[in-house]
Amino acid sequence: MRMKLLLIFLVLTGIFHQLAYADQVTTDLTLQVEGRAPVIKNDMARAHEEAVKNALEKVIMLAAAKTLSDKFEEERFHAVKSIIVEKADRYIKNYRMISENRQHDEYIANVHVVMNLVAFRDDLLQMGVLLDQEKKEVVSVSLLLNGMKKYSDFLRIITFLQNRPKIVKSIYPCRLEWQRAQFDLVLVGAMQNLIIDLEKSGRYSLETVKKNQNVVYINLQVKEEAQ
Repeated sequence: MRMKLLLIFLVLTGIFHQLAYADQVTTDLTLQVEGRAPVIKNDMARAHEEAVKNALEKVIMLAAAKTLSDKFEEERFHAVKSIIVEKADRYIKNYRMISENRQHDEYIANVHVVMNLVAFRDDLLQMGVLLDQEKKEVVSVSLLLNGMKKYSDFLRIITFLQNRPKIVKSIYPCRLEWQRAQFDLVLVGAMQNLIIDLEKSGRYSLETVKKNQNVVYINLQVKEEAQ
């Protein structure tokens, strides 16, 4: 019996990693951009560094322009810009040079960049930028699901959360333990909507809901008849 449960746990772990990777892929922004920098005193190494930095900043600003609404105030946009550009290392996952050349006193670098949009949007949410635009409450939730006995229990809760993108903006990270899983969620809008949907599914019984500082803790139990 314990061998069977161990096998189920290993299968759950493998599925989680696959789902986490799939979610990661869909939340990356990949672009090829051109960075430019002046060549000062024939210092090519410095010009190369500044051109790459310029390219990475362009990617971040393109992501900001895509994420923020057209009505976002220009003055506040410049304030946000100074903050997010300083965090380039947090948002840029990797980059590689496509081409580079010098034209007179200017160094030009074409760079292929992969940016982490999840971290970027999380920071905008924390700064209150996206909250102001969407006029919705942002809630951090720790969701604990107890009573998992089959890998399908894990798949169902993952699918349930992923099928509600208007409420659940972020699902991971997830911590798996014996017969239970814990998710760190970012919700937009009324948390009660998620609780109602969980109860309507008929698969879970709500044990406790409590708030500790800025995090809401929800404990669920998989119903025996739903397994």
